[in-house]
Amino acid sequence: MPIEYETKWSSIHAWHRQSTNSMHQHLHDYVEMMYVRHGEIVYSINFEEFTLHAGDVIFAFPGQIHGHTARNAENLCLLFPKNLPIYDAVFCNMLPDTPVLHSAVDAELDALFCKAAETNRNKELPYSKGITQGYIALILGRLLPRLSLHPIENRANSVERRLIEYCSTHYREQISLTTVAEVLGYSTTHLSHLFTEKFKIGFSKFISTMRVEDAKKMLRGNAPITQIALDCGFGSMRNFNRTFKEATGKTPSQYRNSSQKT
Repeated sequence: MPIEYETKWSSIHAWHRQSTNSMHQHLHDYVEMMYVRHGEIVYSINFEEFTLHAGDVIFAFPGQIHGHTARNAENLCLLFPKNLPIYDAVFCNMLPDTPVLHSAVDAELDALFCKAAETNRNKELPYSKGITQGYIALILGRLLPRLSLHPIENRANSVERRLIEYCSTHYREQISLTTVAEVLGYSTTHLSHLFTEKFKIGFSKFISTMRVEDAKKMLRGNAPITQIALDCGFGSMRNFNRTFKEATGKTPSQYRNSSQKT
């Protein structure tokens, strides 16, 4: 499974994905909660894999490297700050013994997940984010008591985490494996093996994937495409168009047009 960095989020998000294929490995300071409504998803947290089926829920706590693979699986995904009122003591100070709750969702919880996604999507609804937060709080009230939690004693500053955090800060710049190795104090050979064996992706692809994911978010706005290419670290429009189409199957202009229709 390839790896990418998910750019800084703000506010609260809730998505209902009717057909999910994959989400690359990424890292952020938010809580991610996924409910599998149909199909099967293999979800990875800190490179440990969990197989999820319909009715299962998984939590990725802040700072954990996570991603998933699937084939046409339906899921609902919630993303929210770790300092969410009432629950901040949990997400700032605790970790679960296991992140998965099997067969956790009944009809009532399913309705709450769907309402959260529906409300989040309705941009014309006043205070939609606040209402979405209310649904998330209700969901957490039902699910968190079922998790076995323990206090965080030590957040391991692994080479994987340092690598993601460094690249996430500098991927918009001209960056090379040699530069990263020098800054982090590892040999280029060691980092090259890490990409190949653990991340299953080459360094250049790793950087271009982060840039493409950043560009996808920016293309949902109104910034000029030329400016987006430069801001995301692409050296030219030709390189941006080629790399973006290889990754998404669409040109940046086509992606912007399709995203504005949904």
